[in-house]
Amino acid sequence: MRELRTTEHLEMTGVTRSRIRWAVATGRWTRIIQGVYGRGPEPPSKLDVGRATTLVADGVAHGYLSAELQDFDGVKAGHPEVLVAADSGCRRKGVSRREQLPTDTVMVGQVRCLSPAATMFQIAGRLSVVHAEQAVEFCLRKNHVTRGELDEWQRQQTRSGRRIRQVVKLRGGLDIPATESLLETLTVQLLRKDPSLPVPTRQFAVYDRYDNFVGRPDLCWPDLGVFLELDGQQHKNQPVYDARRQTRITRVTGWRCPRLTWDEVHDFPKSTLRELAELLGTCRVVPTTVS
Repeated sequence: MRELRTTEHLEMTGVTRSRIRWAVATGRWTRIIQGVYGRGPEPPSKLDVGRATTLVADGVAHGYLSAELQDFDGVKAGHPEVLVAADSGCRRKGVSRREQLPTDTVMVGQVRCLSPAATMFQIAGRLSVVHAEQAVEFCLRKNHVTRGELDEWQRQQTRSGRRIRQVVKLRGGLDIPATESLLETLTVQLLRKDPSLPVPTRQFAVYDRYDNFVGRPDLCWPDLGVFLELDGQQHKNQPVYDARRQTRITRVTGWRCPRLTWDEVHDFPKSTLRELAELLGTCRVVPTTVS
């Protein structure tokens, strides 16, 4: 995220108004909102505006803004959502007053945000069930929320409680392991659109006959002898690691392994689901000696 500075902060460090104007004219800084500048010539993004509003208001980002700042899956901030003290003199779009500001906060991108758990519960009722599931899987994966917290939330008779309850039911309960990426979550959601398809197993550990750990496929159907490798937006060397894992698992188990890319799952879901259904339909239950 780009560096932000308020006019007040710049002046306190000895930067004059004329110097600020020169920096903006030369593209060194860009005016984000009144009183806040961002480093570089790029036009302000919605996230920049939200951060700038939080910074100049000396408030706490909440809602979708807090979620996007913390990289939640399935959430994008549309406008600033900032909490300030009741006696604050800030009058900006998206700013709300509270008698008492939340204390369960974290610093992200130079601004205070609601903690991940508080953010998750706050926005759950505003999200569709699809996006709420993506956000919940992200929070579980990152250890931002515990299964105990989700269990407590789903018992509440609130909008967020009802949405969490729907998500828990969809994922098959709280004992199911979290997905390991957004692409994996999207694939699980895609497979669910065909009720005739068996539910894939997550985080299935494969061992060889000597009880040596071989690998953990993204998603698999052990009884059918099939596992998926998902090729998302990888970091360096990830494709090589995935290919080696696929080779090891295939050699030990003899399972079939279709590979899916982000584009296939996200942009061409219908044809991808049809191809997976055809593949799984040709498989019969097979005995397995791995665990």
